[in-house]
Amino acid sequence: MDNWDNIRLFLAVARAGTVSRAAIELSVTHATVLRRIDQFEQQLGVKLFRRLQSGYQLSDAGQAMLARASRIETETQALQQEFQHRDKHLAGKLRVCQPESHVLDLYPLYREFIKRYPDIQLEIKASAQVVNLNQRNTDVAIRITEHPPELLVGRKVGKIYFGAYALKDYAQQLGKNPQWGDCNWVIWQGDPSIEAGDAHFRWLKKYVDQPRIVMETSSVADVVNACKAGIGIGLISHCVARQHPELVPVNIPSKTKPRSLWLLTHQDIRALPRVKCFMRFMNDALKTELRRE
Repeated sequence: MDNWDNIRLFLAVARAGTVSRAAIELSVTHATVLRRIDQFEQQLGVKLFRRLQSGYQLSDAGQAMLARASRIETETQALQQEFQHRDKHLAGKLRVCQPESHVLDLYPLYREFIKRYPDIQLEIKASAQVVNLNQRNTDVAIRITEHPPELLVGRKVGKIYFGAYALKDYAQQLGKNPQWGDCNWVIWQGDPSIEAGDAHFRWLKKYVDQPRIVMETSSVADVVNACKAGIGIGLISHCVARQHPELVPVNIPSKTKPRSLWLLTHQDIRALPRVKCFMRFMNDALKTELRRE
């Protein structure tokens, strides 16, 4: 019972009486509520509801849970109000998880944000791993994903486009009509837990017959550095490639699929002034940045 979201879902269904009304109240899908309630019951080892044609009716265990869950909700709301009162001013620490800077360079945007809001201290963690905001280790996640985690709130701010790039000298050696299978390729292959970890590898296998992969790396920065060293061709985001004039685009067999960029936070903290301020600023700034692509 270490997950407040399960308790919040339980209370919504208990009060609404049906999964459909609870889903509408929580702004999630009907299937999400069903699955999470089933998981919560399995975790506790008891049935909290009787499934009837008319809706969901609390079991004896559910009635006992309702009293305790309501007290937890009251304490949680009181705690939130206390911290919101403390956080009336735009000040304090804000923990942000972002992609690697060699996928998307956010530091010029952070610089402008700090100029405008000098009393907000940013704590930045760069990671492509799935971030669990429910554990409260992160306040805002900037994620490249097509499937943002359930029960988080936020917005899709745009898409990041990738292309094939190589050092100018290496690209000139390839000529106008290179045999792609004979080229040197540098591939980022991320951890299996990363949604897009091997997306570039899959693209290469699909469009290039027996590609000659001379280097694999788990770091996007290493792909950029390897291409700058003339080792081969790598897939790099256009916005990062613009920062390296020695890299030139290579006319590859097929375009790569763009990735969606999301700004996400937990709904329990989305009303905090510093969170709202950061989300609003980054949404506008990122849309302007991505529009250049």
